[in-house]
Amino acid sequence: MKIRRYLGTDMRDALRQIRAELGNDAVILSTRPLGNGVEVSAAVDAAQLQDKALASVAAPVAPPMAAGSAVPTREQQAMSEELRTLRQLLERQLAALAWNDFTRREPLRAQALTELTELGVARDVALKVLAQLPAEAEIAARGSAHLGLLAQALSTAESPLNDGGALAVIGAAGAGRTTVLAKLALRWVLDQGAESLAIVTIDDEHIGAAAQAQALGRLLGVASYRFADAAACLAASERIEGYDCLLIDAPALSARAEDNAALAATLRAAVPGLRSLLVLPATSQADVLGETLRRASAYAPHCCALTHYDEAMSLGGACSALIRAQLPLALLGNGPQPTDELHPARAPQIIARAVELARVNDIHADEDLLARRYGREINAAA
Repeated sequence: MKIRRYLGTDMRDALRQIRAELGNDAVILSTRPLGNGVEVSAAVDAAQLQDKALASVAAPVAPPMAAGSAVPTREQQAMSEELRTLRQLLERQLAALAWNDFTRREPLRAQALTELTELGVARDVALKVLAQLPAEAEIAARGSAHLGLLAQALSTAESPLNDGGALAVIGAAGAGRTTVLAKLALRWVLDQGAESLAIVTIDDEHIGAAAQAQALGRLLGVASYRFADAAACLAASERIEGYDCLLIDAPALSARAEDNAALAATLRAAVPGLRSLLVLPATSQADVLGETLRRASAYAPHCCALTHYDEAMSLGGACSALIRAQLPLALLGNGPQPTDELHPARAPQIIARAVELARVNDIHADEDLLARRYGREINAAA
């Protein structure tokens, strides 16, 4: 390794010198405060890449590869693992130093990142919010500016039922699609009457799906249709024409993108002007919601509904997934019964609820976690 000592007026100046000479792969070995600044010892792998580093270290002792073989020896593999472990250790030390320096230089911005992490906000989303924050003095004057920026990033929309028309309720298995559809249907009947509404169920896999659809239709006094698949719906599309509001309980999203694309295309052919409402459970993690959003892309959802809102222990993951996808949130679902209301989504109230959940559940982000999540990016931006 190539080791150098640097003198800087402060930590930021020293890091800038290190990056200029040794590059972004340099790691901090030690720091020492001086009367007029700080002394930092840094090192970099002379070969930059791990395989080159292995060759440069191993070559003086033994041939890099066994004669006539392209497979590393056991000793070489052990050395490679030791180098990897050492690199990870040094990177963690550098991240911790960078984070500690950041908290000293910009304590309010560091506190904003800490609070966003405690809300469960994804790392990339938190860093985007950080990039939009004003100077430290303005943050102090405005208070929780990061929460306001997070609320601005979360798009919301009015209920898709306001304009009537045809609406497909889509989502993963178990997300609560049928419950959301039942709540939407009940709201329409109460506001507009039963004669102008029809419910369509497309399901040939789940036992009792047809009976459930018929029961819901009888309960609300509305027309109810059941088709085995989208092709059957297309063949009988004239039967479901003429309603002011048509609610379609679509099959669960498939893991196969081509299946979702084919189903979405057939439904659009059967029902011109079809829009879709994506149902997402607030209790799922951001990565799970991200996969559901990917599967739903074939439908180009108009907006989404967040179910199990009252059961969520954290809302940061759901907010992060929606911010990444730029999909408007229209409705919040509490409770499993059709009589339980769907509430309009309002971004400031959702962020306030996320803050309350973090407080009630006593969620705290420790310094090691914060350094590992943000130290490298903060160091690169310094």
